[in-house]
Formats: sequence, structure tokens, C-alpha cells
Amino acid sequence: MLRQLIRFSLDNAALVIATSLLILAFTIYQTPRMAVDVFPELNAPTVVVLTESPGFAADEVEQYVTFPIESSVNGLPGVRRVRSGSAIGLSIIWVEFDWGVDIYRARYLVSERLSIARESLPDRVTPIITPVTSITGEIMLVSLSSERNEQGESIVSPLALRSYGEFELRNHLLSVPGVSQVVAIGGELPEYQVNVNQTQLRTYDLTVKDVVEAARKSHSTAGGGYLPNVEGLELPLRQTGRVRSVDDIRGTIVRYHNGAPVTIGQVADVQLAGALKRGSGSDGGNPAVVLSIQKAPGTNTLTLTEAIDAKFDAVEASMPDGIKLNRHVMRQSDFINLSLNNVLAVSRDAAIIVAVILLLFLMNLRTTLITLIAIPMSVACALLLMWWSGETINVMTLGGLAVAIGVVVDDGIIDVENVFRRLRDNRLKPKAEQLPQPDVVFHASNEIRSSIMFATLIIVIVFIPLLFLKGLEGRFFRPLGFMYITSIVASLFVALTLTPALCKVLLRGKLSLKQDREGVVVRWLKAVYEPALRLVVRFRKTVLSLAVLVTAGCIWLGSTFGASFLPEFNEGTFTIFLLAPPGTSLAESDRLAVGVEQRMAEIDGVRSVVRRTGRAERDEHAEPVSSSEIEVSVKPGYDKQSVKQEIDRVLSAIPGITTMIGQPIEHRLSHVLSGTPAAVAINVYGDDLNKLREIAKRIETTLKTIPAARDVNAQREVMIKTVPIRYRHDDLARWGIAPADAAEQVKDAVFGEHVAEVNEGVRVYDMVVRLAADQRQNVQQ
Repeated sequence: MLRQLIRFSLDNAALVIATSLLILAFTIYQTPRMAVDVFPELNAPTVVVLTESPGFAADEVEQYVTFPIESSVNGLPGVRRVRSGSAIGLSIIWVEFDWGVDIYRARYLVSERLSIARESLPDRVTPIITPVTSITGEIMLVSLSSERNEQGESIVSPLALRSYGEFELRNHLLSVPGVSQVVAIGGELPEYQVNVNQTQLRTYDLTVKDVVEAARKSHSTAGGGYLPNVEGLELPLRQTGRVRSVDDIRGTIVRYHNGAPVTIGQVADVQLAGALKRGSGSDGGNPAVVLSIQKAPGTNTLTLTEAIDAKFDAVEASMPDGIKLNRHVMRQSDFINLSLNNVLAVSRDAAIIVAVILLLFLMNLRTTLITLIAIPMSVACALLLMWWSGETINVMTLGGLAVAIGVVVDDGIIDVENVFRRLRDNRLKPKAEQLPQPDVVFHASNEIRSSIMFATLIIVIVFIPLLFLKGLEGRFFRPLGFMYITSIVASLFVALTLTPALCKVLLRGKLSLKQDREGVVVRWLKAVYEPALRLVVRFRKTVLSLAVLVTAGCIWLGSTFGASFLPEFNEGTFTIFLLAPPGTSLAESDRLAVGVEQRMAEIDGVRSVVRRTGRAERDEHAEPVSSSEIEVSVKPGYDKQSVKQEIDRVLSAIPGITTMIGQPIEHRLSHVLSGTPAAVAINVYGDDLNKLREIAKRIETTLKTIPAARDVNAQREVMIKTVPIRYRHDDLARWGIAPADAAEQVKDAVFGEHVAEVNEGVRVYDMVVRLAADQRQNVQQ
């Protein structure tokens, strides 16, 4: 069959060359439209259930929210693992399905079970399924910060900064096709607050519940209908029951007292202010709003990043004065572009090296050109197969391509060199014995086809086991093996078709100035190789013994090397984790982290330092307020290791805080592998929390003594302080209050009660009633 393929290529050389050009042109057209991602999809189909549980402590969230939902989804068909996390006011459950399960079918199955689980959940607690994304789907972090005046004060308030980022910039970004979620953290999320004064309540014999009901009635979106025919016109009725300012809320009546109306403004301070926070953000030590942009699976990361940048360009022109936008906190596109540039550099270097070697050995420009064409054609065929199979361009496929670049020219070199030599030998024969040029090319290509095919198959067989890896390893390394194998097989096909066709067309006429002599390099190599070969054959036993010893030494040396799932990447950004003691308040975590930020911003080579503490609304990370994540972006051209050493120096001077350092993508891969930000995780199981904490502490102490071990941190379930409220039922009965009513009043007074949503253009403000801030500061109050 291969013989007929070579003959067909020679007989239809023009058709083969034209078809190859069309394939190359189509690849150039199609490649920019292929999905580009940082890694293959590593996460098994996962449905994330997020449940906001306002006012609940972490153990209450676990008992009343997480456990019922987790129990309801555990028995779904195809579920391989269910993980959960419970924090103050938040429950997150990750439902992982088997590889190959359709994600939308999985979401439908989970939503069915959630409809049943809702019946057993507390009132006003509603679980939601988060948008479809992956753990490596966070493609960009940006920050909004305020410019400073001459006195060093912020021009834009945290309230205005968050308001712009949450309601305007976020909506602009969500309008970009391919963006699945945008999460904002930091600043102060504006809301209408009705801060009740207890003294005034007692004066008018009111309760917080009375104010809650009045505030709820201060805002109405009820329609008024229409008048069907007024002087020949149909007139819609527009009611003004909507809140338009704080004065509308202040003027709402609560109750009559001694014949006079008591309004909300008489018993509460009404204002537009920042909501209670579970997280904060900063840029360079100054308050900021940090936005995390996540993409939908299968979206081209580079194309989407360009679209987001174009949106930023358009938005910045109309951005309020005093707001600064930092686009370079973290960008996956930078890492992908670096990988693409490396592959292009490898292709360029390979082409140059091949060209130089061929010129030195064959001393012919045309043979060099024919061989070099094998590189783009083999790559083009591999890319088309990857596009046809639905694979994405990512670090692993680019890695397979980079490894294959130096090999894809082998088949072409062998074929061209043999054709060139046979043509030259044919030219040296008498005229009567010379064969037609196409016949010489055919016999020369056919002569080495078996060698080319078997050499290629041997290389392919070595990489075939990668295609049969299971689980995460298979998802990760299968694209690398697929790209390498397809490139090598494509190079074989090119060597049997396009290369003979080009030889027929280009290798005509005089092949070199000296047809009867070999190149200088070839003659020199033969002169050196012949005596060396005679020496090796003469002392063959000694040579074989030395080879065995060297092989054994290399095996021993290889056993001393370290092992890791992946090499360390140069992402251009460091991720630093600051873990304060559990139970630390958000204000204290901010205070501790700001000093670290400011010192890191002074490091030579650092472009920006952006921090996120705690968690944002709608965020899938159940981080406590004691946890901070700092992104340190390195300026291009600076040495990564020297910057890291300076960061380590800063972190080593922080007492009482556990620190870890990594990189954004590396951090997310660790989450995939171990479920934690660390590269290695050790799980300890049991029922006795005190015993588990003791064992975890012993393991932590032991691991810290291991050479080269760093960032050892035991994530123990540490008990934090709480304020228990135990009701005296006899006293409640004396005042005619049921325990449920008392609990509801405490919740309304301290955490607050959401009574309405007020729309003002694109902005949607919550209206919340709670006690004034100075009346809920300590236990005595």
C-alpha cells in the first residue's frame, strides 16, 4: 500500500502539492478559532450547590443546611464523590460525577434532588446551583482602587467604588460572550439601612418586629393597572410607592402612639451605607475592589481576554473620575502566550538547526527547503486532527508539539537524503544507464519506506500508554501523547507523499557544483568515525562492559532525583496565603495583611500587590475572614527566584500567622489533586475532634523537621468562641413570647432582616432593618 501511495504522489505531484497548500491554509485559518485554555479540563463534571444561610453559625450551617442537602444528592446515579464546606452563614457542596457524564444532565439531576431537600431547610434558606465553570476557569483578576489627593486621602469612597464595580463594571463584563461569572470583593456594598434605636423603641412601646413590618411596607412595586378610555386615550396608572431616597423610608409610619403617628425616622437612623462584610480587598495596601472573572468551559481564553480588554478600553473612557483600573493582577493569557512563544521559538530553532545541518551535509539549498516543509505540514495535520477531535490548545498539547518538533523532520531527512544520493549516483552513470528522474525518486523513496515506517511506529508505541491513563493523570497527559503521536504519524504521511512530490519538482537539473564529491563535513566525519569504529570493534567486550556500568550508574542517579506531578511553571504571579488564627475578625485580618502588602509592594521587581480577605457574595470559596490571599505580580524581565526570596524574607518576619506561597494556576491544580492549596495533603479521619486536632498537630511538627519542607500547615478544626443564647421559657411565657419569636427578634436585631429590594437603574439595593451599630458591639448590649 505504501508503495502505491508513493507512486500516486509522484504521478500526481501537482495535486499533492496543491492539496498540501490547501491544508496549510485551512490550518492557518482555523487555528486562531480553536479553543485555547491553560490546561485540559481536569475537573470531573462537578455541580456546585451554594447556600447562603444568614445569621447561622458554622456548626448550625453544617447541621441544618449542609447535611440535608448532602444526604439528598449522595445517591444520584454517576456520583463519584460529594464534598462540602460549612462556614458562618454559608454552605458549599461539590457534587462530582464520573468522567464523561454530561454536565447539564448532572445539573438537572441535582436540581431535582434540591427541590426535595428544600422542604427540610430553614425558612428563607434557598440553595442555588452556581454557573458552569471549572477550577481553572478563573482567567483574570482585576482591581478597582481610588486615586489619592495631596493629603493622601482616597478621592472615591469605598461605597462608591464597590457600587461601580458591582453594578456597572460587573454587568459590562457579564455582557461579554464566554464570561460565566464575575465575583466582586472589597469596598462596601451599598444597601438601605434602617438602624433601630432601642431607647426610642421603648419610648414608643415598639419592637424591632414593628419596624421590620413598617419598612417592608415602605416599598412597593405593585402595578396600578390602567384606565381603558379617558377622552379616547388608554392611560396606565403609575404608582409612587417605590422608595426613591432615604426620606421615603423615614416618612413611613410605624404605628400611632397617643394619637400621633410614629414614623421610622423617629425610631431609627435611615441611610445608604455599606452592608455587613465577610470579605475585603486591597491593592498596594489601599482599599480596593477585586473582581474575579471566570470563563465558560470550552471558551478560547486568548480570544475572551482580548474581548475583555476591548470592553475595558471602552469602559475606561466613561469611568468615574478618581477610579483606577489594574488589569494585571493575574491573567492566564500571559502564561498561555508565554507557552505559545516558547513553541514558536522551538519551531524556529529547530528549522534553523535542520537547515544548517542539511546545508552542511548535503550542500544543497533545495533539499534543505524540502525537508523544512515537513515541519509546518506535520504540525498542520496534527492541529487539524486535534480540532476535529474537539481538543483544546493548552499547555499539554503545546508541550507535545514542542517535543515532536525535533522529530517530525526525521522521516523527511531520511527520504530527502536518500533521494538526493540516488539522483547524484544516477547522474554519474553513463547516459545509457541513467533512469528518468521520477523513477529514481520513486525507487529511492520506496527503498527506505520500511525503515521510516518501523522507526515511526517504535516511537509511537512508546507514547501509546499515555492514551490509556485513567483519572486525573489521563486527563492531563493524554493530550500531550495525542499531540505527539499525531505529529509523528503526520510526518510519516508527509514523508511518503509530499516529500517525494517536492523531490520530483525541485530536484531537477544540476544538484550541486561538484556532483562527484561529498561535503566537507561528511568527509571529516567519515575520517573520524572509521578509526573510532575499528577501535570499538576491536575492544568490544570492554566497550560493552563500560556501557553496562554507565547504564547502571544512570539508573542509580535517576533514582536520586525528586518527583513531582508537574514541573514548576513561570506564571509571572505569586499567590501568598496568610492564615490568621481561626476566629480572627475581618478588621484584625485586614490590619495584619495590610502591613505585609505594603512591604511586598516595596520589593524590587514587583508590579502590583492585590489582596482578597475572606469571601465575596456568590463566591464558591468558603474562606473564613481569617484567611487572606495575596496576588503578587512580577514585572516582565525580572528574575522570579530573586523576587521569591524577597517575599520569603518578608513572610519569615511575620509572627503568629501561617503562610504559604505558590502561583495562581499551581494553586488551582493543587486543589484538583488534593482539595487544598498545598501540593501534598494528609487527611486524618475520626469522630473525636480533640483527638484529631492532637494528631494533626503532631504530624505538623514532624513534617516541619523534614529537609526542604516548607509551608507546613495543619488545617485543624479549631473550636472558635461563640456567644450562646439560652432562653428561659418561664420568663418568655410571662411576657407572652414564644421561643421562635424570641429567636427571630434576636436575628432581626443583630444580623438584620432583608425587607425589600430597591431598583435604581442598573443598581439594586437591599433594604435591611437591624439595631444601630453602636448597640450591637458587645455581649452586654
